[in-house]
Amino acid sequence: MKTRFERKTRLTVAAVLTLTAASSVAVWSSDDLERALMENPSASTVSSTTNWLPPATPGVGSVARTGSNVGAASGVFEKNGRVVVPNATVVIPKGEGYEALISANGQGLLVELGLCERGADGALVVGEDGTTKRRPLLRGTLVRKGDVLGKQKDAELVEQKIVAEQELLVAEKEAAKELEVEVAVAAAQVAQASYKRADSLNKTMPGSVSPEEIQEKYYEYVRSMKSIDKAKFDLEVNQEKVKVAKARVNAADVAIEDRKLVSPIDGVIDDVMKNEGEWLREGDEILKIVRYDKVQINGSIPADRYAPETIANKKVVVEVKRPGAEPQKLEGKVVYVRQTVESGHYYFYADVANQANEAGYWLLNPGALVTVEICVGEPAVAPAASVSAPTAAPASGPESSLAGSL
Repeated sequence: MKTRFERKTRLTVAAVLTLTAASSVAVWSSDDLERALMENPSASTVSSTTNWLPPATPGVGSVARTGSNVGAASGVFEKNGRVVVPNATVVIPKGEGYEALISANGQGLLVELGLCERGADGALVVGEDGTTKRRPLLRGTLVRKGDVLGKQKDAELVEQKIVAEQELLVAEKEAAKELEVEVAVAAAQVAQASYKRADSLNKTMPGSVSPEEIQEKYYEYVRSMKSIDKAKFDLEVNQEKVKVAKARVNAADVAIEDRKLVSPIDGVIDDVMKNEGEWLREGDEILKIVRYDKVQINGSIPADRYAPETIANKKVVVEVKRPGAEPQKLEGKVVYVRQTVESGHYYFYADVANQANEAGYWLLNPGALVTVEICVGEPAVAPAASVSAPTAAPASGPESSLAGSL
């Protein structure tokens, strides 16, 4: 005989299983109806009682479909000869100079942070106190490649450069000193004359000069000739020391330049992570600079329906939907299709020239989701020309007023 607790437990488990099975049927039924409505908008609407149900999980219990809904399990379908990829992601192109992260090169104090002003001739504008004039560096500030945006403390490096310059001065003087060579040549000439005179006298008057003295004068002559070689060698060494000293000065210059925060690209200050006066460790992130005039679209297509070459170099049309505005379409091109299958899909990247709206904001924002139409029925397009950098940097201001100017 089963106890009351065992009977109650069995009834509870049975009820849970029944409810689970019923809800699963309802979910899949709702999903099928929603897909049917996508394929046939004229069909009757789904009952409001099923609207709250969550969508079916892709790949679980799905049925292969044909026609305009190819690859429906992943959301990819065909329409008017184009492969439509919903929920593709907008990203910043990598490796093309559209994003830069400026970090600390060595530890030290961040003594300056601001955009150095330049005159019409491109030279830095110096104030009455002798320092370069700077404007606050804020998010949204336009910067040009090569602009100095700040500086880490470099007093120690400056002193090291002074020492290196003094060493260079001494080395140059040593290298220019040819007097020792001249002295060695003169001494050799004297030793040679003394030896020849003693040797000639001994030949004229045998025994007038002892063999030991003649031998001594000969060795003195040989030593003086070697002194010439040594003086020339020392001069060459001093000349090489000049090169070493110049290299030390150049290394000091490089170290000082590395303490400057220089923009490697034209772009917009997207983030400022440190403040002037903070102590930095090597590698600390300080500034992030981004260009938005070109973006990439990252999406995926089912590997069992399309091969990589099907979409490679094909034209794409990106539909941008922004709240309160009519949908807009931008064109681009598939530039890369990964040949590694991940979760049954090939991932692709398409370059798209971005555009700004009337308010100055870019239509395609990194991180946003968009719908991409890949024109597989059209011929592949030629490589697009690279997007040119902005010709002039307007005055800094809020990002909203600057985004469309880059």
